[in-house]
Amino acid sequence: MTRPADLDAALETIPALADWPADDWQIERIGGVTNRNYRLRRRPPSGGDAPADDFVLRLPGSGTSSYLNRLAGIHNATRAAAVGIAPPVLFADADRGWQLSHYLAGSRPIEAVELRRPAVLMAIGDLLGRLQREGGVFQHELRPFAIADHYLDLAPQPDLLRLRHGAQAIEQEIEGASVPLVPAHIDPNPSNFLLTEDNRLYLIDWEFSAMADPAWDLAAIALEGDLSALEINTLLSAAGYEADADTLRRLDLFRGALCLVASSWAHVEIAAGNDSVDLRRFAEHRQAALAHWLQVLKRN
Repeated sequence: MTRPADLDAALETIPALADWPADDWQIERIGGVTNRNYRLRRRPPSGGDAPADDFVLRLPGSGTSSYLNRLAGIHNATRAAAVGIAPPVLFADADRGWQLSHYLAGSRPIEAVELRRPAVLMAIGDLLGRLQREGGVFQHELRPFAIADHYLDLAPQPDLLRLRHGAQAIEQEIEGASVPLVPAHIDPNPSNFLLTEDNRLYLIDWEFSAMADPAWDLAAIALEGDLSALEINTLLSAAGYEADADTLRRLDLFRGALCLVASSWAHVEIAAGNDSVDLRRFAEHRQAALAHWLQVLKRN
């Protein structure tokens, strides 16, 4: 493969990589929308099946500097690793958006359908509860409507702007409660949860992370999995919350708000040159879901 210039630069300058010629690395592009991620493996001179080194290198995607706080993301990933819910950060350069971690061999991302399984929901709820209680103080703060407005400034969409105007009552109810902020991942989609062979669960890709409302990550799981009332109760209980009327109302408010955040973010990615058909479908799906939630929340 023809290597991008910044990949060559990373191979030549990051300490854990630069001790070896660039051509010694077996390089595999792996998943990611916001970033470009590479698995880097180097086999020992004596051969054998197991690589001597096995890393994940994250390089920034086009346009991400306009909406990501890389310094905060590195700090927060380090905090999450300290409480055992994220892989350790081995090297990071906030200015260039580089980050290196060990590859979790034998792990796999959770599939969306698995979010409806009680054991998986309990594990995710437990992890998010630990993050909120033990993660300490993250750098950066995010509030859903403030970040959605930033995205809409970067990539205005007339239909989405009309829905944003219609969501003012949701914004007022969310912000009027003055809930204390907690450490949050912000983007806990299934592919960011890695399950290891010994059933340990890790959460990766912390570049969006910040202090945020406790409902943010939990509502994102409920939205992504299209969870039933019973499944939401399982998630909340595992995270340490009672499924009372106030908590359930806040989750509903955040499901609506996060549809706006997700759709507006997707349009920023598209405007930056990401021509993925799946991304366009995602933007349209979340926009339609926002319209649905506006109707649901008005009735309730």
